[in-house]
Amino acid sequence: MRISKIYKALPLLMLAVVGCSKDFLDRVPKDEIASETFWQSVRDTELALNGCYAYVGASVYDAYVDAYADNSYCQYPWESKATVISAGDINATMNDGYNYEGIRRFNYFLDNVDKSPTPEDVKKQYVGEVKVLRAWNYYNLAKKFGAVPLIKEFTLNPEDVAVAPASEEEVMNFVIAELEEAIPNLPDENEYKSRISKASALVLKARVHLFRQEWNEAAAAAQEVMGMGYQLFSVASLSDEDTQDDYSTFVDFADEDDREKFYKGLSSYEQLFWEANEGNAEVIMEAEYIEESQWEYSSGINTLYLADNAGGGWSSVTPTQSMVNAYWDRSGETFVVPTPEERATRYNSGNFSDEYLNEFKNRDTRLYASILYPGALWGHLEPGYVFSWDKGGSNISKTGYNYRKMADPSENAQSGQWKGPQNFPIMRYAEVLLIYAEAKNEVSGPDATVYDAIDLIRERVGMPVVDRDVYSSKDLLREVIRNERRIELAGEGFRWDDMRRWNIGSEVMNSIYSIDNDLAQQRIWNDKYVRLPYPQTAVDRNPNLQDAQSEKGY
Repeated sequence: MRISKIYKALPLLMLAVVGCSKDFLDRVPKDEIASETFWQSVRDTELALNGCYAYVGASVYDAYVDAYADNSYCQYPWESKATVISAGDINATMNDGYNYEGIRRFNYFLDNVDKSPTPEDVKKQYVGEVKVLRAWNYYNLAKKFGAVPLIKEFTLNPEDVAVAPASEEEVMNFVIAELEEAIPNLPDENEYKSRISKASALVLKARVHLFRQEWNEAAAAAQEVMGMGYQLFSVASLSDEDTQDDYSTFVDFADEDDREKFYKGLSSYEQLFWEANEGNAEVIMEAEYIEESQWEYSSGINTLYLADNAGGGWSSVTPTQSMVNAYWDRSGETFVVPTPEERATRYNSGNFSDEYLNEFKNRDTRLYASILYPGALWGHLEPGYVFSWDKGGSNISKTGYNYRKMADPSENAQSGQWKGPQNFPIMRYAEVLLIYAEAKNEVSGPDATVYDAIDLIRERVGMPVVDRDVYSSKDLLREVIRNERRIELAGEGFRWDDMRRWNIGSEVMNSIYSIDNDLAQQRIWNDKYVRLPYPQTAVDRNPNLQDAQSEKGY
C-alpha cells in the first residue's frame, strides 16, 4: 500500500498582525509574512505542496453525499449533513463545507513558490497541481452555494474579508480558466494516483462543463481522456471463491458461457474497489488509505456501508428502495417492481417466501455486486453467508438494505471500525465514458460513439448492449444514460449534483420507506435547495453575503 503523507496539514507559519485602517473592510489584506526561513530548498516546496493536498476536493467522506439525494439514506445526523439536507431541514444554522481553509493554503503556495530554488519545470508542475486543487475547491463551493467570494491572493483569514461574492458564473469561468492554464504543465499520469495529473485535471474540467450543461466542451474533455490509455477493470479469470455463491437461484443462465459471463461481470465490478486491485487501469485518481490507522489514515467505507451483522459496520449510509428499483433487469430494460404494499406482504417481517425473492431475480449484475438485500449471497465475506435484515438492532439499516459496493471483504479490511485499507475512487474511467455519452448525446443525439461508451460499461458486467433500434432518439437515450449513470456510480457521491443539474429534485426527493413499508425518513423538496444557504456565521463575518443569501430565498 502506497500512501504519500500529503493529506496532513503543514503547520502554518506565524503571521504578523495586520494593522487596521479605515478601508480595511473594503480590501483583501496582504500577508506580512517573514518567510526568510522557508522556501529555501526543494524540500520546503515539497512540504508546502503536500500541505495543499490536505484539501483535495474529494475523499471517502463523499460516501455520505449520495444520501443528500434519492440514492441513499444516512441515519446518523451527527456524522454528516446528509440527514438534514435530504429531509429538507435546510437553513443558515448549518454549515456544509463553506470554508476557505484550502483556498488560503493554495493562495499562500502560489504567492510564494517563486522564492523557491526548485527547478523551473518541476515548479511549473507543482503550480499546475495547486491551481487545479484551488479550481476544484472553488468548483465545490460554487456548485453548492452559488455566488461566493473569489479570493485569489493569500490572506490570513479569507472568511473575514468583506468582499462581495462573485457570481456563480464568474467563479465557474475562473475554475475553467485555471484548469486550462494548468493542464499543459501537468504529466499525463502522476507518480501517485492520489496526485493531480493531466488526466484528472481533464476529468475535473469535463465535470465542470457537464454541470454547466456546456455539452461540446464536456464531451471534448472526456474524449481527450478516452485517448490516454485508461480502460475498464475486469478480472482475467475466475477463482473458486468467485463462483462459490450459487446464483442459479437468482439468475436463469442460458448456458455455461452465459453463467461464466455473469460471474466475470460480478467479480469485475465488485473487485474493482478492493485493496488488492487498487491503482488499476480504470482508476484516474483516488484517495489513498492504509489499514489499522483508525480515523486518521484509514478508510471508513466498510464501516459506513456494512451492517453490524455483516462486516461489523454501522449502516451509516444505506440504499433506498428507489436506488434498488433503479437497477435494470437482466435484459437491460427497466425492471417492473412490486408496489410497497406487495413487497411488505411478501417480505412478511423477515419470514419471506420465494415470491419475495422474485424481485431480485434476473436483475442487473451490478445489483448483486452493490446491494445487500435479505437473501443476498456473499461468500467472499464468509463462506455460505446470506444477508438478513435484523430490523431494530444496533447499527442496522433502517431501509432494509446495505451497500456491498466498495466494501472489501478481505481480512485486512475487516480489521475493525474505520480501519480499512482500501482506497476511495475519486475519478475512474467509467465516469469519463458516462460524461462523454451524456454530453455527446445532448450535442447531436445518438451516434455510434455514444452507444459504444455505454456498451463498454454494460459489457464489463455481462449486461447486454443498448438496443440501438429502440433507443434511437436523443430523448429516449437520455433516460438510458441517466439511469446507467445512477447505477454505475451509485454510492460514489455523484447523485446529488446530477439531481440538481437535471432539475429533478421535485420528482425524486420522496419520503423513504423500508422493505416492510415503514417510514424511515420524511423528506420534502423546495426548488431553492438547488443551492445551499451560507452559514449564518459566514454572513456575520462578511455582511456582503447577505444580499446573495436573500436572492437564494434563505
